[in-house]
Amino acid sequence: MNNLPQRIWQVTKDLLILTKYRITMVAIFTGYAAIAVHGQYATNWSYIWPCMIALFALGGAANTLNQIFELRKDAVMDRTKARRPLPAGRITPAQAYFFATVQMVLALGIFIWFYGSYLAAGLTVATVVYYSFFYTLYLKPRHYLNIVIGGVPGAMGPLIAWAAIANTIELAPLAMFTVIFLWTPPHVWALAIKLKDDYARAGIPMLPVVKGVDETTRQIFIYTVVMVIGTLAVPLLVPAFEHSPLYTALSLVLGAVFLVWTAILWRYRPIVPTMPLFRFSIIYIAALFIGMVVDSFVAGGRP
Repeated sequence: MNNLPQRIWQVTKDLLILTKYRITMVAIFTGYAAIAVHGQYATNWSYIWPCMIALFALGGAANTLNQIFELRKDAVMDRTKARRPLPAGRITPAQAYFFATVQMVLALGIFIWFYGSYLAAGLTVATVVYYSFFYTLYLKPRHYLNIVIGGVPGAMGPLIAWAAIANTIELAPLAMFTVIFLWTPPHVWALAIKLKDDYARAGIPMLPVVKGVDETTRQIFIYTVVMVIGTLAVPLLVPAFEHSPLYTALSLVLGAVFLVWTAILWRYRPIVPTMPLFRFSIIYIAALFIGMVVDSFVAGGRP
């Protein structure tokens, strides 16, 4: 009995690890950013919070299935074999399947019965199927550009949140989706260089494993160029972002830092470590979306 609180805490911690809660929080934050840009419900928290829960449950379901399917790979990777509850034996696959099902039902229930949005529900199903089945089971084990094509699910937060509150897909959330999609490859590859031996041990053909660090740093720079151009094009091409001074300034300044950093990384490979760039990339995407939110409040929302 004395160990009951400790066991409860461990189970709670393990369930959160199954959801990959840090990654899932990105979907919540970017989803809220889309609601703020939409404007009508930006501060109506009684209306917003169910959507945030649904986004977390959606991400949690997809990530739980991902860890079930990658159990054997996680068991041989130093980064995951002790930390994740499935390879460590703290949670069984059957329990994880049940947990994923509960999360999926919760997400769909909120989008259908609270918001009445079958569009958001359909995007939810598509996201889980894409990430958990197509990406995890088919794409990731087969191609070194897996993360480029596989970046779609991680960018779906704005689209699903917008669909929940407006029951439509418009240019503004598509632009937000594109920003995240373009950001994903340089972000993930910076980490993949650090973990390339782990990926090789697990037989996962990530870019640094298949093409080496030299080619990966070159690709990071190329994709960063595309990403920065894409972020700078948003205010020019999307009416909802025409008057976004903070977002524009952040995309210019932080984009320049990102470009210079990746150019130095490519030039002096493999001497320059990539983990600081990985951490900066998180600050970068967070700052851009904070800029979107602040600009939307200053402008009074954009229906």
